[in-house]
Amino acid sequence: MFSLSTTLALSALALRIASAADVFAHFMVMNSYAYDVDQWKKDMSDAQQIGIDGFALNWIPPYCQGDQGWTADRIGDAFTAAEQMGFKLAHSFDMSYSECNTYWTPQYMAQILSKYASNPATYRWNGDILVTTYGGDFVSQYGNDFFNQLKAEMSYSNQYISLSPALTKYSMAGYDDPSGQASKLLSDFPSIDGYLNWQAWPLNVQENITATPDQAFQSALKNAGKKGPYIMSVSPWQYKDLNNGNPLDAWVAFSDTLFPDRFAQLTNKEVQPDIIEILTWNDFCESHYLRDLPDQHDTSAKDYVVLGDMGNYVWGQNHAPWRIIAKYYISWWKSGSPPPIIMDQVVYWYRVHPKDASCYYGSSTTIKNADMPADAMFAWALVKDSATISMTVGSNQYHTFTADGSGPAMGQVAFPSDLGSGVTPEVAIVRNGQTIYTGKGSQTISSSCQWQNFNPNVNLVGDGTNQGIVGVNNKMTSLKKHRRHSHRHVRHIGDH
Repeated sequence: MFSLSTTLALSALALRIASAADVFAHFMVMNSYAYDVDQWKKDMSDAQQIGIDGFALNWIPPYCQGDQGWTADRIGDAFTAAEQMGFKLAHSFDMSYSECNTYWTPQYMAQILSKYASNPATYRWNGDILVTTYGGDFVSQYGNDFFNQLKAEMSYSNQYISLSPALTKYSMAGYDDPSGQASKLLSDFPSIDGYLNWQAWPLNVQENITATPDQAFQSALKNAGKKGPYIMSVSPWQYKDLNNGNPLDAWVAFSDTLFPDRFAQLTNKEVQPDIIEILTWNDFCESHYLRDLPDQHDTSAKDYVVLGDMGNYVWGQNHAPWRIIAKYYISWWKSGSPPPIIMDQVVYWYRVHPKDASCYYGSSTTIKNADMPADAMFAWALVKDSATISMTVGSNQYHTFTADGSGPAMGQVAFPSDLGSGVTPEVAIVRNGQTIYTGKGSQTISSSCQWQNFNPNVNLVGDGTNQGIVGVNNKMTSLKKHRRHSHRHVRHIGDH
C-alpha cells in the first residue's frame, strides 16, 4: 500500500499534469550547431532562473536542405542536459519548409519521439507526450492525415501523444475572424488534441494585440471535448529582413509595448491558457530573442553561430534585460499574485534610427509596416519605493513618469526631430530629490545608418538584476552587448 505522503505526492503530480501552469520558450535548434551538453545546461539554467520550465525544440527535417543530420545529435545533447537540470523538452517539428529534399515522415517522427519517451525530460500532458509543430497546414506533404498516421505509428509501440500544433494559417486568419477560424481549425484537423496559437503579434495593424483569438481557440477546444493543452504565445518583438527582394520576407510588427501588454492579458485574467510559449529564446533573425547574444567573433565559443547579412541588424542589439520583464510576469501568472519588488530596475528599449532614415544597406524591398513603430524610447519600471523615472533622448530632456512599489509603470519619450551626429539615450531613477541610479543606452540613435534596422536595443538601469541575468552596477547598463544565430534558408510559409 502507498503511504499517506506518497499518495499526497501522487495526487499533487496528477493535479499538475491535468492543469499545468508551465512556461516554454521556443528554441531554434538550427542555432545550436556548436552546442555541447554544458552549453545546453547554461541556456537551461538561464531560462530556469526566470521561470521557464522547458524548451520547445524547433527543428527542420535533418535532410531537408543538405546534410543537417547534426541536429539529431544536438537533440540528444539537449535531453542529456535537461535530465541533469530537471528541465523539460518538447519537440516542435518545423513543417513550414515548402521545398525539402526529404520531408518529415510519421515513421521518423515516431522513432524520435519513442527514443526519448522514457527520458524524464520529456514533457507529458495528461500522461501523453506533448508534440507541437510550427506549421503543418500550408505544405501539401503534411496535414490531418499525416497527423493521424503519426498517432497510429506511436500507438504501435503503446506510446501516445498529445498533439498541439501551431497551424499558422488558422492563427493568422483567426486574428480577424476568431470564432470562425477556431471552428474551421477543428473541422479541418480533427486529429489535434490541443493548439498552439502562434499569432503573438498584431497582424499588420497599428494597435495592441487582443486576447479574443486566444479565447476563441481555447473555447473551441473545450467545446469539442479536446483534452490537449491550449498554448498561448507571448513575444517581445517581430522584425525580419532577409534582404532578398521578396517583400514577404521583410516586415516589422507593431511591437512598441507588446511584451508587457501581452503578459498583462495573463495577469488580468483575460485568458488563462494551460501553457505559455515564449517566442522565442534564440530566433535572432526575427528579432524576438531573449537569450544573451553570442560572441560575434569567438568561433570557438559553444554558442557561436553565423548570421550572414542578418547580423547587421542583430549584433549589438542586446535583448537580455527583457528577461526581467518575463520573470516578473511569469512569477505572477504561476502564483496568482504579483511577486514582491525588492530592487529598483528600469528596462528600456529603443530603435537605433528613426523609421524614415535613409540607410545605405538593408532590405532590397520596402519593410512592411515600417510606418507603424513610434520613434520613441520606452521604459518599464519596477521599483521598491516611490520614484521618478527620468528619460532623455537628445534635446528631449528629462521627461518623467512616476513609479511606486505597487507594480510596473511605463513611460516613453519621442526621438527629437534633430538627432545631429547621434544621441545616446539616458535614464535615471530619482527618489526624494536624489538621483540614485543612472544609465546610458549601449547604442546611439542616429539618422545616419549603414543598415536598415527595426530591431530594438534593450538596456537596464538599476541596482542589479533578477537572478540569472548578469548583474549591473549603477552606471552603464547593458547586459552582454555583443553575442550570435543562423537563418532559415527558405522562407517559412505563412510567417506574415
